[in-house]
Amino acid sequence: MRTLKNKAEFDFVYKNGRRYYGEFFNLYALSLSHRSLQNKTFSYKEKRVFSHFLQSPQDLVFGLSVSKKIGNSPQRNLIKRRFRAFCRKYTGLFPQMLVVFMAKEGVLGLPYAQMEKEILEFLPKVKGKSSES
Repeated sequence: MRTLKNKAEFDFVYKNGRRYYGEFFNLYALSLSHRSLQNKTFSYKEKRVFSHFLQSPQDLVFGLSVSKKIGNSPQRNLIKRRFRAFCRKYTGLFPQMLVVFMAKEGVLGLPYAQMEKEILEFLPKVKGKSSES
């Protein structure tokens, strides 16, 4: 399981991925196997990022974005640990995808089981539309 590391990788997903809205989080998803990405013209920086992901295909590459508005450092780290645990457990549900989880206010009061349930209910939308564009 790999993570997005730098701003260029996050920007690539933000620009080319689809955005999904949830009550406690937003999600950007980009399928690497989608044919529209193969025909698209990219800038130099985007080409480097895209080729980097294609050279090492993984089931899931994810990024986490938790704003300082959510809480202090230990609270933000708790949210990130929960998202990582979810990704570790359900990595097979995202075949060759780049995913960015963006936490919203209110996610802090959510127990892990409820957060997991909410994301799992959200996934059919992501899987159904990720191949469109």
